[in-house]
Amino acid sequence: MKKVKLLLLPAAAAGLTLAIGGIYLAQASSAADFNTVNGILYTYNGTDTSVVIPNGVKEIHDDAFRENPFLEQVAIPSTVENIGTGAFEGCTKLSSVTIPDSVEVLEDAAFMGCSSLRSVSIGSGVREMGNGVFGDCDSLSAVYVSSTNQNLIANGHALYNAGMTKLYQYCAGSPSGAYTVPGTVTEICPNAFWGCDGLQVVTIPGIPEITEYAFANCKGLMSVTMQIPTNRIGLKAFSGCGNLVQAIVPESVREIHESAFDGCPADLHLVCSTTGKAAEFAEEHEYLTSETPVYTIRIEEDLEDVRRAAYEAAQDGGEAAAYTDESIYGIDTGANTAIVSEANGEQHDGLRVTYDGVVLGNAPVVSDRAYIMVDNFNVVDASQSSPTVSASPSAETQPNTDEGKLISDHAHYLDLTLTQYTFPDTLKMIGDFAFARSGITRADLPGGLTYIGEGAFYHCDSLSEVSIPSTVTAIGKNAFNYTPWYQAWENNADASDFLIVGDGVLIGYKGDEDQPALPAGVKHVADGVFE
Repeated sequence: MKKVKLLLLPAAAAGLTLAIGGIYLAQASSAADFNTVNGILYTYNGTDTSVVIPNGVKEIHDDAFRENPFLEQVAIPSTVENIGTGAFEGCTKLSSVTIPDSVEVLEDAAFMGCSSLRSVSIGSGVREMGNGVFGDCDSLSAVYVSSTNQNLIANGHALYNAGMTKLYQYCAGSPSGAYTVPGTVTEICPNAFWGCDGLQVVTIPGIPEITEYAFANCKGLMSVTMQIPTNRIGLKAFSGCGNLVQAIVPESVREIHESAFDGCPADLHLVCSTTGKAAEFAEEHEYLTSETPVYTIRIEEDLEDVRRAAYEAAQDGGEAAAYTDESIYGIDTGANTAIVSEANGEQHDGLRVTYDGVVLGNAPVVSDRAYIMVDNFNVVDASQSSPTVSASPSAETQPNTDEGKLISDHAHYLDLTLTQYTFPDTLKMIGDFAFARSGITRADLPGGLTYIGEGAFYHCDSLSEVSIPSTVTAIGKNAFNYTPWYQAWENNADASDFLIVGDGVLIGYKGDEDQPALPAGVKHVADGVFE
């Protein structure tokens, strides 16, 4: 079984590699080939395949080795602090590089397009990375980071900042056809996925913006799911994705750059609300639209080296931390990503597919989910009929005027002018993110209410009073998180570690037990309580 290893390279090991490399490579370098002024290497003019950069060089300037057709190996001395924009861009024969501890900054596209690059070791000193540093390096499946680096994390096939809130680079040589960006990420850097041709299915958490060129030239990408509260799709974000047939765009998207989908197929389907920005964009650019997914995405469970790959996280001290892809991908991974037309079950682009039937009922998609609802708010369990269907109810499946029984998904999302709201006595369901980030200050929920959707009151920064009736039997993930009401419980040292509301619904846990015992009376545990 093929393993893709993640190595946190100790500083001592990195130094040894450099020293050994220097002894070997020194025989091939000539001082006359280096154009160096005041410690800045401006250009390299030689034709050697193995190059040792002279000691004393502090900066490798922009484009210094750009598109050098001979370079296969390079030794960077421990005096270098900065590697400039495009310094090694397009060196298509460069196969490995060790970045010493002295280097603090890797600027934009420093190694972009190094198609033979298979091994990268980053020392402890790198504190700042530009955009697309290793973009379009389609032989690179993992980057090795020193265990003493306090600023970068190599996790799975991607590079992040220490808190995993910023995704710098996804390795274009990753063997996986599917990737779910971790929920901790709030920023994807421009060019982060540039040239990831093997990537076929991507799920992106709700982040403020899909940045410029973020997924550009992912030639194998066929389906992308964006989640709320994504607001903007930037310049050429998905340009050159010639096989992209489906993009699920949430209603929270308020701006789409004119060039966001340049070079995508003419039959691209934007799965979106009929009233959102995406529908308007699709009409202007003659793309197709649908409120439900047009294609079923199935990941077959036969790629063990992706699903179960264990990465070595430390080498020093005799300790090794195990990590598996499964927690990052968040899906069942497999060798074949199949996209099937719901209308006719036909094969798309020659892929081997498994058709799982049709979506039943009315199942519009607001973010990354399709839901099923039948009469009287009873939910059909469709888990055996289609992998795109969830058994959770969605307010969006019924009109907002259904006799006051329903408040639709995103009905008052981001409405900061809304401070007071009278909930009708007939209310049965509150949809996903219905009041999220609004100005509401009080929520007196009526008896008879049975369901509160995911993020329904998420980040309502003025919501300090909440009453939840005993008729509520299910509550979605993060329904009240980041509200003064929820935070009052979190900060109350005398309050129970378990926040139980409604008819035995557990929506919060603040304890530190490894295996907490659920209190008697808990009937439903909301998603994400123990994350």
